[in-house]
Amino acid sequence: MPTTQGVYDWKRRRLEAAIVVARTSMVDDVEGMLKAIQETDNAKNAGYKKESGSSVYLPVLMTAISPIETPPEYDQVGGLPYWVNVVLPQDPLKRVVQMRSVPVAYRCQIAFFSPDPHSASDIARQFANFWKHEEKRTFPVSYDVGVLEGKPIKDDWNFRVLENSLYPDSATTDLKNLFIATVDCTIVGAIPEFVGLGGEWDDVTDMGEPYESLPTRPNPEYDPEKPTIPLDPENPDGPATNSPRVPNPGVKPIEGSRDSYEKLNSLVVEANVDDEDIDHEIRVAIDPDTGVITETKVAKNEATDDE
Repeated sequence: MPTTQGVYDWKRRRLEAAIVVARTSMVDDVEGMLKAIQETDNAKNAGYKKESGSSVYLPVLMTAISPIETPPEYDQVGGLPYWVNVVLPQDPLKRVVQMRSVPVAYRCQIAFFSPDPHSASDIARQFANFWKHEEKRTFPVSYDVGVLEGKPIKDDWNFRVLENSLYPDSATTDLKNLFIATVDCTIVGAIPEFVGLGGEWDDVTDMGEPYESLPTRPNPEYDPEKPTIPLDPENPDGPATNSPRVPNPGVKPIEGSRDSYEKLNSLVVEANVDDEDIDHEIRVAIDPDTGVITETKVAKNEATDDE
């Protein structure tokens, strides 16, 4: 709510000219933020079609965000270090996939530049008061977690502003008649990691150390007169008989901890239902391609013979 003329003018300005996103390196560098504003065509952002060139229309708010390397406390964001099987409702194919999450924290800094001290102080107070509202401190962040037919599959994860991390302050520059109020806060949340939804990272995430990447030495039993035959015809770089090179002694492939897509999405296509009160069984079958389910009566001795 505008309580000064400066804040009122700022609220009526177009968003592109009222709020500017700064680079991460500009956190704690208000002079760098101000210089970045001066180097952009703010007249066009403000909607002045007949004006152009670098300029600064005050008041203006700048925000910068920087990652915090230390993860948040467990009671703030727990994260999920191991794979769990899930089905995303927004996945059109309703595939069984695996996900885990990594807790993260970011430092966010808001700097409000104003030609009068009252507007700067007013914005700082209102901003801190805004984040004290329980519902407003939590907001969704959308992630691309997969792709289907060239279209991204998105999933929203909530991030939260920690109330005890709000630090309103002031900053100074060599410029006269320029007043700066800053508000620092910490934002915590989790970054989701999905495998099995067609992301380009699927084939390089937690796949272990395959045989073909192991350090090798010359095979002392290699016979150049005999052919080298791969044990798996579909993997010519894998283990083979009479290979000219073999892995170093004691070095073995390391398996990844995730499950394969085929294992996750395997299903029973046929089963017999036995009822002791009737003299036959019901054979239930499903077509994995169409999803059509059929039921057939079979004699109990026939069911036993099939097994």
